[in-house]
Amino acid sequence: MKRSHILLFGANAFGTGLLAPVLSLVLLSHGATLENLSLCIGIFAVMVVVLELPSGIMADLIGRKQIFLLSACFMMANYVLLMFSSHFFMLAAACAMQGIGRAFSSGSIEALEIEAYLREQEGRNLEKINSTMAVIDSVGLALGSITGGILGFLDGSYNLLLILALAIQTLILFLAACFVKEPARERSPLSPALQFKEQLRGLYHSLRNSLSVITIVLMSAAYGLLLCTVEVYWQPTLKTFLPEQLGWIFGVVTCLGYLGVTIGSKAAEAAMQSKKAVLTPQKSWRTYWFLRFLLVLSVAALGFTHRVWLFLALFVLVYIVLGAGNLIENTIFHEAVGNDQRASMMSVLSLSLRAGGLAASVLGSLIVSGLSLSYVWLLFPLFSALTIGGIMIFHYRAVTRCHAAEAGC
Repeated sequence: MKRSHILLFGANAFGTGLLAPVLSLVLLSHGATLENLSLCIGIFAVMVVVLELPSGIMADLIGRKQIFLLSACFMMANYVLLMFSSHFFMLAAACAMQGIGRAFSSGSIEALEIEAYLREQEGRNLEKINSTMAVIDSVGLALGSITGGILGFLDGSYNLLLILALAIQTLILFLAACFVKEPARERSPLSPALQFKEQLRGLYHSLRNSLSVITIVLMSAAYGLLLCTVEVYWQPTLKTFLPEQLGWIFGVVTCLGYLGVTIGSKAAEAAMQSKKAVLTPQKSWRTYWFLRFLLVLSVAALGFTHRVWLFLALFVLVYIVLGAGNLIENTIFHEAVGNDQRASMMSVLSLSLRAGGLAASVLGSLIVSGLSLSYVWLLFPLFSALTIGGIMIFHYRAVTRCHAAEAGC
């Protein structure tokens, strides 16, 4: 991976992490109220969900670099609007710009990097590039979160933080424009509308005819539910038994999670490249199922521990298992997806993950208000385990049918 590309991916992750620990506080200090705060965040979520798939299709049709450059421009507009905002309507516009930017950036530049790597390596060692990008992303998010938390503490107006975020986004735009190269595309005789329609049709056909892809898309929703459970509820859960003098530990826990993803990704990469453990497709799938069920158990255990040291250990374990499972998942996924649909399929995957997270948000709110927080940690892992088990049964029955019909999947 080129150094300029490492810097680009790292800066992109750093910029994402900057506002993560203080986003609600930034919105509140620039015109939001407690009553409309969730509406601001909802506008962002809606824009991402609505544009996730269309932006991926556009990336496949007109170019990944162009779509990523557009995403950087939308993110810059978001930060400028936030800096000068003093009322709800400008904040709503800023959140819409952020949602568009996130949707357009999803999978576009990653797809381009993976395709370049596949050309250089002739399709070999796909797990290496996936692991490298996962590590860069985790380190960038961790450093961004720490920096954002410190700057937010030093400057209550958050303008210094927003200026840095804008500067980082400008750097991302410069790096992408100058150092990212994309092969020229053949011009299609079809109109843009017909191209979009044909791409949708091809996407649907691929989903129906690729068992690996449809399985992973379904699994994304299942583990999206688990991931949202951890991300939303670990802080209030830890706070119930955390001594007051350890209140500073929340930032450390977040960084430990990112470190866990890095450890899990590198461990899985080492295992996949080991000469002693040759991972056939069948072994890859078995390992994948094992890691996803282990993730369920780890999340369930995390919610019911009442000791700080054990909570930290389990929190790191959750993200180690998540990182290892994601690497195997991404390797299987990208081996099954063609270059002409890679960005579109990555958008489908991201959309499925967000759907699982959205379901967790809605159901979690109902469970907490109707029962208690502890039921979230009981019911969500249970539901995820049943869902993953059902998907696994569906997968192996489909494989059996394919073998019986003497047709490969």
